[in-house]
Amino acid sequence: MVTLYSNEEAIRALVTIFGDNKWEVAALANGYTAFKNGKDLKSAAKIAHKMGNLKIKDCSEKIEKAFNGSFLEQLPVRKNIGSAENPITKLIPATISEERFLKLIENIIKKRPSITYSDERESKHTLSDFTLFEGKYELPINIKNAGTRFEKAAELVGLNPDDCIPIPAYKAHAALDKKSNLIYAITIDYELIHKINELIPHLFDEDELIVWNLLNIYDGHNVRKAEDYFIFSRVRKYWDHFLNIARDTPFNFISAKKAIRILQTKPHRTPGIGLRAWGTKARAEVNVHISVSEETISWDILSQKILENGLEGIIKDVNKTKQELVSDPEI
Repeated sequence: MVTLYSNEEAIRALVTIFGDNKWEVAALANGYTAFKNGKDLKSAAKIAHKMGNLKIKDCSEKIEKAFNGSFLEQLPVRKNIGSAENPITKLIPATISEERFLKLIENIIKKRPSITYSDERESKHTLSDFTLFEGKYELPINIKNAGTRFEKAAELVGLNPDDCIPIPAYKAHAALDKKSNLIYAITIDYELIHKINELIPHLFDEDELIVWNLLNIYDGHNVRKAEDYFIFSRVRKYWDHFLNIARDTPFNFISAKKAIRILQTKPHRTPGIGLRAWGTKARAEVNVHISVSEETISWDILSQKILENGLEGIIKDVNKTKQELVSDPEI
């Protein structure tokens, strides 16, 4: 694997950026640094063990090999570099969208002070990014940045590609059990990822560029903690730069319950279950595809509803029911 930095430069960048972060790779870098600075091998291994939840024996072996010039060779490589399963390339656009939406939350709280909120993004990985509170009512919100146009939307799900947004079916199903009032706040910016990739080489310093590359290549215990810390801290550090390249695209809203209703009544919108040989037609997780114009509401409408009727009104809308005849075969 070709890199543009040395073992020593990678170690320096990891220690400088992450400090005592519990990512396995950062833990080994800290253990190696302690060993190089005079700690005995056992003591250095204990440092890496305590930080990264690794076996002391493994730490000793890896640190000793790293000292002989092969630090990068000791690191666990991601199995799906550059694929949809590698989240690091999606995290900056997602965080930019979350920070943009946070401003909307703060603005509506100024107008309706009875509402408060919690930010769950850094404390834990859950179905929601933020939750609004008002009295006994809770409204969990998941922020999504639609950054890739579904070019085959017309062919596969019957929607215009510019009017089509995906909701992961498994997450919407999970919300029905765990956060039944969940709503998705979705913004579309198909240019953002490209702009970020152009900006980062000119924005990040040397250590940040090395860590960005390392996170794209290597895996290991607690890698998500490292991803979260790095992305949140860099987006906040360079917020004006990132905000400058992000389009002020509107947020559109749909509940998890409505997404599942669309899955049930329009199975062709979820080609993972509605099309034969889906795997040969598209490479993606199973999504429910939503029409922005027909099946979502805008922030202007949602915020006005909140101001007029509070969270209680939104939750009533999410849980609205109607009677209908449904198929109920005995055989």
